[in-house]
Amino acid sequence: MVHLSSEVVLEILRYAGPDIIPCLRINSQWFNCGISLVWRRARCWLLGRVPKHRRQIYASVIREFIVYRGTNKDLREFSHLSFPKLAMLRIDLEQHDDHDALDLSLLKCYMHQGLTQIELSGTFDPELLSLIQVSCPRLYNFSISRQDPRLTPEILLEFLQNCPALSDISIHSEDLATGKILNHLAGSKKLERLSLEGLIDIDAIGGFNVSSPFKALQHLTITVTEAALPSLVGMIKSIRSFNLTLGGPDCSEDYDSAALKHISQLTELQILTLFIWGNMRIATEDIVSLKSLTHLRRLSISGLSAISLIAPRLQDSDFEELFKNLSQLEALNFDIFRSDITTDSLVNLGKCCPLLQRCEIMGIYDMAAFRYEKQPLFPALELLSIGAFTNCERLFSYSRPYDHVRQIVKHFPNLQDLSCTFRTFPIVQDDLPDKIVQLWWNRQEKARKAKP
Repeated sequence: MVHLSSEVVLEILRYAGPDIIPCLRINSQWFNCGISLVWRRARCWLLGRVPKHRRQIYASVIREFIVYRGTNKDLREFSHLSFPKLAMLRIDLEQHDDHDALDLSLLKCYMHQGLTQIELSGTFDPELLSLIQVSCPRLYNFSISRQDPRLTPEILLEFLQNCPALSDISIHSEDLATGKILNHLAGSKKLERLSLEGLIDIDAIGGFNVSSPFKALQHLTITVTEAALPSLVGMIKSIRSFNLTLGGPDCSEDYDSAALKHISQLTELQILTLFIWGNMRIATEDIVSLKSLTHLRRLSISGLSAISLIAPRLQDSDFEELFKNLSQLEALNFDIFRSDITTDSLVNLGKCCPLLQRCEIMGIYDMAAFRYEKQPLFPALELLSIGAFTNCERLFSYSRPYDHVRQIVKHFPNLQDLSCTFRTFPIVQDDLPDKIVQLWWNRQEKARKAKP
């Protein structure tokens, strides 16, 4: 057999995809190259199925290891192994009773200088944080979900203070997101990504004593009250990704909101995901204010229910004014219930956002209107989800389902997924939308079968 370099073998194996396993049996070189791909990410139960005398072979190439519901018995199975290339450890520790306290020495095999990412959950001795701090000096990603009452906010704060290089932090515990911890995070000069669980109010944010909070922050996932939002926005002007849940289960049943007006100040945003608890009425000018976010690639606005968000005065002209500035948009979820936008808005969306790949939007649209457009309106779109299709929007528009599908095929040439949610008003009474969707899917199936 002609000898190939390991680089060439690896490139071939990457193309093999799910058919890679037979390739590992060609010879020892292909095996040693291939296991670095197959075993790059592994779960403990999978490694447990390997004969004990061969486990070290695979442990030597694992870069991401997941231990789920680990106990002393489970951890002891691998404690003698070496994981020299391990970079990410996800571990969920389970303690059945006080007589079976977890032995931290069983975790030392994972803790070394190469470990850069750790996700902890379950019941574990807080001393584990000390072990991580000493053994993993290059750690930059830390995620924790608290289930053990022994882990106090004070212990976590001390750990964070002693790990100033952390740049990606997730705290999935409302009890741990205290004012002191938030204040420490706000003062970090390295923190680029932050995800917090629990409702953050104006008192928590107002207690910061940092001159330039969140100086390096680029990505934020957080739940705040609307009262706290203006202060928060003032601290994060340079972020690129904002995953915001506004309010909480106890918020007002129906209220006017200026949230979008505040968010529109974050002019560097590339990704905005906004989820609203409760019911909210949004003024047209506040929706249009998002036109200042000219770098947006993904935009999602949704609520707790199908009718949570209303914009009763939103017109086609307002819709066009918003999206004509968002030419880089690739994904849109516009889950606003009551508005006066028509098919013209869908047409304008295609003209304003030629890079759009995913579009989920409420409303009832008449695809027959697309016949007046010569060029495909959505050349890159792969997923379209709307409220429903109709024949009744325009006068004398009574096209058959096939005519609608013909326009969809013409103007959405790369569409792979089409659906109607019926999350709209008025309720569609006829079966036209179902017929159009089914006819389109049938056409797609025939096209796939026709391909050689």
